[in-house]
Amino acid sequence: MTALRAKYIRDLTVRGRAQRTQRAYTRYVAELACYYKRSPEQISYEEVTNWLYHLIKERQLSASSVNVAVNAVRFLYGITLGRNTEALTASVPHMKHPIRRAEVYARSELEAILSAPSQPRDRAFLMTVYACGLRISEATDLKTSDIDRPRMQLRVRNGKGAKGRVLPLGKRLLKELVDYWRAQRLGYSSQNIAWLFVGETAGEPIGISTAQKIYNRAVQKSGVRRKGGIHVLRHSFATHLVESGVELPAVQRLMGHARLKTTAIYLHVTECRLAEVRSPLDLIDTSHLER
Repeated sequence: MTALRAKYIRDLTVRGRAQRTQRAYTRYVAELACYYKRSPEQISYEEVTNWLYHLIKERQLSASSVNVAVNAVRFLYGITLGRNTEALTASVPHMKHPIRRAEVYARSELEAILSAPSQPRDRAFLMTVYACGLRISEATDLKTSDIDRPRMQLRVRNGKGAKGRVLPLGKRLLKELVDYWRAQRLGYSSQNIAWLFVGETAGEPIGISTAQKIYNRAVQKSGVRRKGGIHVLRHSFATHLVESGVELPAVQRLMGHARLKTTAIYLHVTECRLAEVRSPLDLIDTSHLER
C-alpha cells in the first residue's frame, strides 16, 4: 500500500466514512491513477475532468456512480492532499439524477415471492428486508442481538451515513425468524454465532451476492414479473406504508432518509387515488345558495 493510499484511507476513517464508502472511493482513485499511469498527485484538474468524461461517455456509468467518483476525487485533493479545490469543484459538478418512479410489487406479488424459497433462512431473509424496508447491506449486517423481543423492535446499527435506527418488529416476521432459528440455526455445532443470517462459511454473515441470488431465485420461482433488484422490496415497503395512510415524516424515519425530499418519491402512489378524491367545494353546504 502506498503512503498516499494509506493517508487517504486514514482521512476517510477519521471523518466517519463507512467501510463501503471507503472501498468505493479508493477504487475510483486507483482507477484514476491507472488511467493516466501516474500518481494522483501528478494529475491535473483538467485531466480529472477528462477522466470523468471517459466514465460518462465511454463506460456509460450511471449518474450515481459518477457522483461517487466525483466525491472520491474531491475528498482526495481537498482533504488528503490539502489543495484548493475551488477550480476542481467548478469543473466536476455532480450529475443530476433522472427522476424515475420507483417500481413496486403488489401485495399479492410479494406474497408469491416471499413464499417461494424452500429454505427457512432464505424466506426469513426476504421477509425481513420487506417487512422492515432494509437496504441489502443493512439486512446482511444484522445480528441476533439486534432483535428486541420484549419491545418488538429491530435495530439497524450501521445504516447509510453511519446512522442507526429502530424499526417495529411485526408478529408475523418474528414467528418466521423463530421458525428459521429452530429449523436451521440450532443445527450448528456452535451456538455463539452473532449474525442473524449465517452465510455458507461457519461464523460468517450472509454475503451480499448470496442475498441477491436468494431474491433472484425467489422471483423466478414465483412466476412474478421481475421489476428490479432486491431494492424493490424496500421501495415496496415504503409505498405500501404511504398507501395505508402512514404520514410521510414517519416513513422517512423508518427508511432512514436524511431528507424528506427523498421519501417524497413514494407519493406517486396517490395518483391511483385521484379519482376518489372529492373536491373541497363538495364538502361545503351551499344549499342556501341554490335558487
